[in-house]
Amino acid sequence: MDIKTPENDFQDVSFGDDAYTELLDHLESDVDQDRHHLSLFLGIYGTNKQKALKQIENRLNRKVHVVDTSELSSRIESESFDKLDDFFDNMEESDDILYFKNGEKLCGVYTSYSHSHTKYATPQERYFLKKVKAFNGLVIVDIEEFSDADKTLRRAAHSIVSFTLPESKLKRAWWHLWNFSFHGFQLKTTRPEAYGETG
Repeated sequence: MDIKTPENDFQDVSFGDDAYTELLDHLESDVDQDRHHLSLFLGIYGTNKQKALKQIENRLNRKVHVVDTSELSSRIESESFDKLDDFFDNMEESDDILYFKNGEKLCGVYTSYSHSHTKYATPQERYFLKKVKAFNGLVIVDIEEFSDADKTLRRAAHSIVSFTLPESKLKRAWWHLWNFSFHGFQLKTTRPEAYGETG
């Protein structure tokens, strides 16, 4: 399946900036016209992701349907395909915003060579994108690590929104303390300097 790059201006948006406000306006227009829109939420700062979801939910006047992507993924391709078929068949008549957390579970993989820096889409990911494209509405895929979003997924996305840690040293320190101490969270990388990096 050929994954084409959507023609729009929202491939490099940061939460809270002017481009993000423009994206909200664009999403409202797309939903009103029953258009398909795939958005990637990239980054580890979940607080702002939840704020963004609430803003989108209120603006579009639609509910967010949260999906754990790991439940749709299987090492056996046919099982993943069947799970994806069942899920999207049940959502055909839904007006919900589909929010796939742990989106990296369906993302591409590196080649067998240890020095490889390129991720290639799996059959499950390509099938997922095929089902997403047929869904007339907003689909959001949440991925914590920027490098986990491979090129195929980025090319298919109509918008890519980054959620980096706050600039305030106090807020950053509190976030690290809370996640490291109480959740055993592994402190991950910040947004790559080259936004398009995949590995």
